[in-house]
Amino acid sequence: MEPEDGVTAATHPLWQADLRVLEPWTSCPELDAVPPGWRKSPGGTGETLIVTESCSSTMELAARMVAEGMLGPWGAVVCARQTMGRGQLRRPWASLPGNLHASIVLPPSPAGGMWADAMSDLLPLVIGHVVSEVLTDLGADVQIKWPNDILQGGRKVGGMLIEERNNTSIVGVGLNLADSPDDARMREDRSVPAAKVRLPFFSGGAVSLLSRLVNHGKSVYAAILDEIPPPRFISMFESKLAWFGRTILVREGDDNSYEAVLAGLSLSGGLVLHRGGEESVLYSGSISPL
Repeated sequence: MEPEDGVTAATHPLWQADLRVLEPWTSCPELDAVPPGWRKSPGGTGETLIVTESCSSTMELAARMVAEGMLGPWGAVVCARQTMGRGQLRRPWASLPGNLHASIVLPPSPAGGMWADAMSDLLPLVIGHVVSEVLTDLGADVQIKWPNDILQGGRKVGGMLIEERNNTSIVGVGLNLADSPDDARMREDRSVPAAKVRLPFFSGGAVSLLSRLVNHGKSVYAAILDEIPPPRFISMFESKLAWFGRTILVREGDDNSYEAVLAGLSLSGGLVLHRGGEESVLYSGSISPL
């Protein structure tokens, strides 16, 4: 079955091309959406891809579908327009037409092996690595601004948000695939300006890109758990870390800001800072270049 024109109305031309490339689709009336959503599933609840034109946020929709047994590990939701999209600290996320607004259900943390004790601390970095690897494979030279922003050429092209919902971790991913907010629309305290991501080896739209993130991403994720001990992973991630070795501005709360050298990452995923001859680890706060 082919999605009706309504599912792509007022969205972006690349959506229709994506939906044709990824056929067949089946209707998903359980979404209670107008127009209805569409599902692509190879079987069972895992790896299901849900497409809808509008929702409050893909994170909320994915969480509800997990709770109702309609979405399993690596299942994903993408919508053309979020009415209440959000980023870190529940800040509003601009959902511009043609950009990627999606949420992916993550598998349970490993119960045994070398990652059993480390994953709860390092999950945001692991997912950042997975997303950056997929984008690198598409020709993008990206860095990660700790802990969850994607930078290209010193500008923010995307972000990630992980939430625990119904005993399940869900990652929200936003990428400026078709457009980016202009500087005047961004917060005054932003760390860096925004930009549209450049993907030299990719010409599709948001739905195709999400399919890549799921299919390639789960392979990268599995390889990390099977082959890379956490300390080695930390060293690998540091090579992707924006402003590594540079002096940065650190903000902890509204009234506490200071300069420090970004020296790396701790084994628990915190940011190692050198300041005044002393070393400290930052677990919560924001950073920006000087």
